[in-house]
Amino acid sequence: THTLRILSNQVTAISGGPGTDGNREPFSGRIALSDGIGPVELALDGVACQVTWGGAFYLGRDNAVTLLLPNGTGNLFESGEGFAGIALGDGTTLCIDRGEPPSGGVPDGTLAASGSGGGAGIGRDSESGRDRTSEILIRGGVITARGSGGGSGIGAGKHGFMGPVTMLGGRVDATGEKGGAGIGGGLGAPVGDIHIHGGTVTAAATGHAAAIGAGVHGGCGDILIDGTARIRRARGGNPGADIGA
Repeated sequence: THTLRILSNQVTAISGGPGTDGNREPFSGRIALSDGIGPVELALDGVACQVTWGGAFYLGRDNAVTLLLPNGTGNLFESGEGFAGIALGDGTTLCIDRGEPPSGGVPDGTLAASGSGGGAGIGRDSESGRDRTSEILIRGGVITARGSGGGSGIGAGKHGFMGPVTMLGGRVDATGEKGGAGIGGGLGAPVGDIHIHGGTVTAAATGHAAAIGAGVHGGCGDILIDGTARIRRARGGNPGADIGA
């Protein structure tokens, strides 16, 4: 199935991209964490998963996952129809952070994630249900996230509810599509509180959704922007709010 299944939290790093199988046919694999394996910290060292069906990177259920982006690395996740680029199962928390402090002019590590057919860029799959216990925390790195077909850039998928989203640092560029917010809710799917305390944000949405806040026929909790946060641009879908429910 070309799926790397991580069964233990003893795995600490992943690297590599597309390859060839035993018949010398090209393929791009997927990554999936088992459910309930506890706190997991993974350094992503140039990982590329671009699949036309299924999910590129599934974090499992009831896990606490930290993804580290080492300086100078680039990582890419693109999923098939209905899946988030990086998908959180019920009860899973995700923290994204830089791998180490800036050093010698080496740029921060990057992460790009794209959902398809209602999946968020980073967050919930399409039609993933009403559970709101999943959480996302961004502490560092350069992150580009694109939702599709009602999925948010970061947050809920189409009819896939999401818990709180918090940003403390890093640079984020998030776009929702066809009713999904840039950061926040999806089409028909609410998100929890959105707190942006630091970092730099560019957010956009199409199809009447907010750039930061609620998706169409969804909703969101409180929105708090304070501290050192810098909103470079927030552009909601006409007539969606730039920031709000």
